[in-house]
Amino acid sequence: MDSQKFRDYFISEHQNIIVTSRIPKNYSPKPNFNYNKITFIIDGIGLHVINGKSYPIYPRMLFFTQSTDLHIYETTQNLNAISIFYQPSDKFWLIKGFESLIPKQFASFHIHRFLDLESATKIQDLLKMLSESQNKTYIEQESIFLRLLILLRYCSYFYNKNNSNERRTLQLIRWLHWNFEQNIDWNDLADQFSVSIRTVHRYFKRDINLSPQRYLVKLRLFNAFYQLRYTNKSISLIAQNNGFDDQSYFTTCFKKEFNFTPREIQLGN
Repeated sequence: MDSQKFRDYFISEHQNIIVTSRIPKNYSPKPNFNYNKITFIIDGIGLHVINGKSYPIYPRMLFFTQSTDLHIYETTQNLNAISIFYQPSDKFWLIKGFESLIPKQFASFHIHRFLDLESATKIQDLLKMLSESQNKTYIEQESIFLRLLILLRYCSYFYNKNNSNERRTLQLIRWLHWNFEQNIDWNDLADQFSVSIRTVHRYFKRDINLSPQRYLVKLRLFNAFYQLRYTNKSISLIAQNNGFDDQSYFTTCFKKEFNFTPREIQLGN
């Protein structure tokens, strides 16, 4: 590993875990950087661009990345995140083979997860303990890390069969992240996930501090931002692909969101 980058992140060459609030500022991998990462979003809304795909991120979201992933954060709005860098288990002193606890049932290893409030609170408590353990013995740090992995394995709605309103709303949000370009009828969508429209509004307000419609517009604008910066598509096509039939309205919404016009973003590439 490059010694300068090593000193920039880690206390010693024997350290297997580091907890940091840094976010990547360069869209490139670090040479010989053999640490995988778990990231938990505490506050803020933004866009996570990873391996050529964009994912909107918001509080109580968690995701995994590998050392070979190319990723960066765009259009962040007061983003507050905690990341855990960790070496492969064969480098650990106490716990071996913990990779079996890392969710791998998806084709995309870094799939973004949504956590309910109770799970997120437990994770934040463990993250605080893990951060405080960095100057303590490796036994204590690795044991806390193992507790965190076990909790992560079961806390997301993928592994919890509790069919509460909160979890159904989280599933609705996940669906929205993959289908935001469609025409959305909020009453029909609420019925599809067996929650009331009032419940949907309540959880959006509490968790994201936005109305469902305003969040939908943000999803579309964030994806448009990504396409403007990283593709050669025309502004009119990008607007249409993201649910805006009127290019003038799209430009107005985009400038209000980012303080730049779509044309300015393209010219800045």
